[in-house]
Amino acid sequence: MVNFNCKEEANKAIYDAIVALNAPYAMQDDAVLIQAAPVQNTWYTVLDTQVNARIYSIVPIVWTSNETLEVRITTKNRTISGSFDATHTTYYWAFMKMYAEGLDFETGAKHLAGYDAPLEDPSIKIEIRKTTAAGAGNLECRVQWAQKESS
Repeated sequence: MVNFNCKEEANKAIYDAIVALNAPYAMQDDAVLIQAAPVQNTWYTVLDTQVNARIYSIVPIVWTSNETLEVRITTKNRTISGSFDATHTTYYWAFMKMYAEGLDFETGAKHLAGYDAPLEDPSIKIEIRKTTAAGAGNLECRVQWAQKESS
């Protein structure tokens, strides 16, 4: 416990807190899921981390035509999801909707949180599934992310 009546101790505690808040993020290896013959309505985990993480992109792809894909992000305090009709071998970028709850998807590269900011949280789980059964082509997803360095 910090004794805020002691100027030196209080200043050090405040300084340590500021340093911790401003610690840099280090890029990690991409989290990659390659699921052969995915089962309809089965969630597959791409990333499950309990560290301070920053998500830069979520890019799903399916190797079967006419599939509906759904991505779900679970953080410490909320769940965000969205689905879309996927075209065979087309990369999609997930991004958070600006004026509504949920995720949207486009074929042009986007940052996850809106258009110019990453998603940050101390607990992040990213899952994907197909909600149709048009074929047995691979279901894939790549997540680019960073972990906050210890101060």
